[in-house]
Amino acid sequence: MTSYPARPGELLLAGARHDFGVFLELTFALLNPAVHLLKGWYLAAMIQALNEISDGSNRRLQITVPPRHLKSITTTVAFAAWMMGRDPTYRIICASYGQDLAVELSRDFRKVIQSRLYRAIFPETASSIVKDTDTQVRTRQGGGRLAVGVGGAVTGFGADLIIIDDLMKAADASFPEARAKAQRYVDETLLTRLNDKANGAVVAIQQRLHEDDVSAHLTAKGGYRHLDLPAIAIRDDMIPLTHGRVHGRKIGDVLNPQREPLEVLDGLRVDLGARVFETQYQQNPTPADGDVIRWDRIQFYDEDPIDFLVDEGRRKLSRVVISWDCADSVASTADYSVGTVWGYDGACWRLLDVIQVRLGYADLLDRVRRERKRWRADRILVENASVGPAILDMLSQDTRSQSDPRFHAPWCIRQVIKPRVGKAERYAMASEPLYSGRAKLPRDAPWLEGLRKEMMGFPNARHDDQVDSLSQFLNWMVLTGGRRMLDPRHDHRRAA
Repeated sequence: MTSYPARPGELLLAGARHDFGVFLELTFALLNPAVHLLKGWYLAAMIQALNEISDGSNRRLQITVPPRHLKSITTTVAFAAWMMGRDPTYRIICASYGQDLAVELSRDFRKVIQSRLYRAIFPETASSIVKDTDTQVRTRQGGGRLAVGVGGAVTGFGADLIIIDDLMKAADASFPEARAKAQRYVDETLLTRLNDKANGAVVAIQQRLHEDDVSAHLTAKGGYRHLDLPAIAIRDDMIPLTHGRVHGRKIGDVLNPQREPLEVLDGLRVDLGARVFETQYQQNPTPADGDVIRWDRIQFYDEDPIDFLVDEGRRKLSRVVISWDCADSVASTADYSVGTVWGYDGACWRLLDVIQVRLGYADLLDRVRRERKRWRADRILVENASVGPAILDMLSQDTRSQSDPRFHAPWCIRQVIKPRVGKAERYAMASEPLYSGRAKLPRDAPWLEGLRKEMMGFPNARHDDQVDSLSQFLNWMVLTGGRRMLDPRHDHRRAA
């Protein structure tokens, strides 16, 4: 048995039974006897959010907080022990990204419930434990705690509370299959284990790692209160604390100035890099300036892109090219098909439009043809992937006037694109035309902010289809085919 460093008096023990904040302080001292707990306001904010779970006033909670701010001890260890202590029939599942981490946190939890301190606070629960292993604790009354990693079996264990504690490693966040695996585990395994779907509670505490991470997945479901605690405040906020108090936070305020003052955070930004710092410390998976292509170095033009669509505008352009990145799905979670429309005005290529749609093959082909006609495109670029080959075949028939006469377009050449390097390399190579002004984006357009977020978020953005379409064109324009199209000595309609 582990003894508490200095045996608390009965008043303190009674306080710990009814006040989670008191219990958390005692738990921290038990697990870290040589460390002084710095009780920052953010800790009271997390306690208050968990109090709302315990009293039933809230059933869904997300907390995003930087590393080393007691998130696991507070939730996965102390809150689980406190809830089970108050009700030995209470059942909890605690899920982490890996079984090793789940077991490590389980050992801290077991150290708490095996202690003399816990027995003094919750004698009924402490004396009723009949199963105590690395991954599972059970009480005689049917309550308990199960620790699992992503993919771990939970069959036969229903829960009143599910605690999701960093369900993805930072190193895995850039892999779509890892993100999809974590999301499926939440939907198909964890959430199905709630004993009472209407009243069961879910607490997710984590760092933001990607625009399509588990936090974003839960937010999209709706109904989650989100306690967002970036290391440096990015907005003015009023945050509820315990005992009816409120903390007013101003832009630029540091979360934990005693342990991580601004100069330390500035050093971390340099050491970790802007992207890692923004995700793990600022809970922002989309840095403002990007770290592959910087927004502040891109060249822009001032005219309204739509002015180039009408007859007079088309005469301002000697060439129009549409670059398509094709997908074939109408599912709400699928990739988009994206077309970027580029016009050459004699000095530079201008991005005139971004088409972003989820369509099946037949409807997508129809949209490609309509945009070709709308912009009087001279050339269409299509990657040789997904439904791209089928689209290319039909466009080739249109060019040779072998299709339905409605779709004949002998003036428009279709171009097969076969990437030779990966997405990241293609996107990095696309920076030079944007920086030099050989290609420009509009200063204002309805679709510009969505494009900016995806470009600045790459490779951590939820989707990268706009990036793929954009980089496909920009890489093509600097190569032989793009250069020949602008060479007056060549017939651009026949240039490969």
